[in-house]
Amino acid sequence: MIRRILILLTVLVAQAIPAVAQSREKDLDRWLDRDLIPYVRQQLIVHPRFKNETVMFVVLRDNAPASASNALALSLRDRILAAAVATPGVAIGWQQGRSGNSLDSQPQDCTLDDVHYYIGIELTQKLDGSYSVNVRALDLEDRNWVTGFGKHWKGQLSTTQRQAMRQSRIDETFLGARDVPFTLAQTDLLAAHLAHQLTCTMQKRVSDEYVVAADLQEPTASGLHGTVELISNNLANRQALILSNDETRTNAVLSGKAHQIDGVLFQYWLTVTPQNEDDDVTALSASAYIVLPATQSAHLANSKTSPATTQAATVMPASISIPNAGKDSLINSLQLSSPASLSECKGGGVAIREATYMTGVRPCSMLQTRANADSIVFFLEHQANHGLVRLAGSECRDRTKANIVRSGELLSFPIAKTTTARQNWSETYEWLLQPDLDTYYAVVVSDASLARRVANHMDNLPLRCSASIRPGLEGDDLREWLSDFAMITARSSKYVDWRAVRVKDVL
Repeated sequence: MIRRILILLTVLVAQAIPAVAQSREKDLDRWLDRDLIPYVRQQLIVHPRFKNETVMFVVLRDNAPASASNALALSLRDRILAAAVATPGVAIGWQQGRSGNSLDSQPQDCTLDDVHYYIGIELTQKLDGSYSVNVRALDLEDRNWVTGFGKHWKGQLSTTQRQAMRQSRIDETFLGARDVPFTLAQTDLLAAHLAHQLTCTMQKRVSDEYVVAADLQEPTASGLHGTVELISNNLANRQALILSNDETRTNAVLSGKAHQIDGVLFQYWLTVTPQNEDDDVTALSASAYIVLPATQSAHLANSKTSPATTQAATVMPASISIPNAGKDSLINSLQLSSPASLSECKGGGVAIREATYMTGVRPCSMLQTRANADSIVFFLEHQANHGLVRLAGSECRDRTKANIVRSGELLSFPIAKTTTARQNWSETYEWLLQPDLDTYYAVVVSDASLARRVANHMDNLPLRCSASIRPGLEGDDLREWLSDFAMITARSSKYVDWRAVRVKDVL
């Protein structure tokens, strides 16, 4: 009898264990507050992988960060984030650690731009009608999940929670990215975003002091009037530059341009360039995406202007801003010169197919620059009225030619013969879509893996490997190529630099 009672008690206890465990987990809010948040806070302090590292909290979808999610998943993420922000010793990425919509910033914010780990929360519905929450940590450098870290919940959602899960929301952590662009109602946030980017870049240029005119002349853009002035005030408040009413003191020009990407989607570029060629400051840039419902073309169509005025406005040269054209960064200024001997014209960007019949006349010209770091250099040419091409050696290989150069080494690259008189060429800081002069570019990359990505992208350009002009990339195809190139360089701007010269060919 006693044995039967013991067996019965054992069965009852065994049946009760799953029920108790399930009842503890079925309330999502209680699980979050009592189990998940204390666990995450503790792990961020004691787990060796998170020591002295910056983290951000994201919603996951299919094991990847999602810029668009639902109201429930984002509210769960925000509650964990709020707890982490309140935990001493935890470093949160600048995008999430900033104080709401404040335009203020502190210099130490820049140290929080380099995020090493994503703490991700993934909310899914199962085939049996239940719901699950998985919390994991992703190492952004190794692209692996952190072992020894994670939590799981499974249960039912309340009616309110199910309604929240059906409400689509964007994650403003990624505000400014292509899939989460700013709107015209967020120009103050756009200004703060770009000012932060540019401030952190300027802090690396400790030897440069930027003095910009207080009376800024910015181009008219639909809905963006005053944006450059707002950004300049942000930069001045952060002590990143000096605003001056004395034109004799200014050495830099701050400007902003919105470039149409697709329909109402624009990419807004903020650039700081030297005011004159002899101003020894580095050209810098920052960018973000924004939605502009009223485009310039619509404005021109609706405005009452003469045909000549409309035509002049529509053919005005547009440009795409590529980050990191520098005065003294990875390479020195690009120069044009004549070769010292015929042998220098072989193996570069021009094929020598016949000897010159005039003694002393060189069949090529030289692009020259000096490297300030071990790097890989690529050469491009935008042929006036004939499009952008990549320059290759006389062997005319299909793949983009990479020129490896050591720090301090002089690099010379042969091109088709052009004028080398100093008054006929000048440095430029623009990538025009329709330049009126031949323009040569030297793109330098100091990271090997990034150089491979750049080379793969340049493979999409037509190839020029002789003295003859070749049809290059133009129009919408060129704009798309340059926009993609801008995104590649923007993500790794500290490893990329470029220099360019415009040539008035009088030969």
